[in-house]
Amino acid sequence: MYKAMLVDDEKWILESLKGTVDWTEIGFEIVGVAANGIEGYERITELRPDVAFIDIRMPGMNGIELIGKLKAAEVATKFIIASGYAEFEYAKQAMSYGAVGYCLKPFKEEDIMEALLTVKNSIAKERQALRHELERLRDHGDMTRSLDSGEMEPAFDMATGAMDEALPNAADAVDTDGKETLRLIVRHIHEHFRDNLTIQDIARQFYLHPNYLSSLFKKELQVNFTKYLTDLRMQHACKLLKTTQLAVSDIAMQSGYKEYYYFAKTFKKYTGQTPTEFRID
Repeated sequence: MYKAMLVDDEKWILESLKGTVDWTEIGFEIVGVAANGIEGYERITELRPDVAFIDIRMPGMNGIELIGKLKAAEVATKFIIASGYAEFEYAKQAMSYGAVGYCLKPFKEEDIMEALLTVKNSIAKERQALRHELERLRDHGDMTRSLDSGEMEPAFDMATGAMDEALPNAADAVDTDGKETLRLIVRHIHEHFRDNLTIQDIARQFYLHPNYLSSLFKKELQVNFTKYLTDLRMQHACKLLKTTQLAVSDIAMQSGYKEYYYFAKTFKKYTGQTPTEFRID
């Protein structure tokens, strides 16, 4: 079931949108409404619906401003503009901002149906592209020898200078089916831990809500996203400090830290030593 949200300052418009089509029959559920653009922004960023019907003219923040702000916040919701004939030029402007369709007032069933089908087709194409990307990631393992067989790249034992399995074995912890996505996300993190990763970016890339991904991490891996990423980066830094002559600043960069002092502070908190002390110990 796809999630839909309605944003309009006129109550009768909201009721008209609700009653014009059988939303459930065509695979949509109305999860929320908002009476103006400011409230619409708060509700959409909170609920992350698949599609939002947005009125052009609203107090506080009009529909075009709302879409622009949501796009700047990288919200993946699809937008359908609701407008009157006199506002058609605004509707075209909204389309240039990324709206996938528009419905003129008074609403007609066929117009709303066509707009919703456009959204469903668009989402289906994106999910198909995601599936292809996940098949590609499943076959690609620069940082892992074989997640499917339950093996991860060995971590570096700070106490002994030897390799061990200190990092969580995500392949064993995560089941199949719906949790397969988390398995692939873990692989993605191991391949890109040097990049500026955030849970919001990863959730958006894998079409998940950040809160859901966060809870999935804690439930299945018994650790939150930030700690998992920090552990991975610190283990890599420890390995480089013990096995290479690279400058500490270069090791910081190769471990995902652009700011040297932040790296040094994090490393000291993690190991109890400065990077230099750890290297010569």
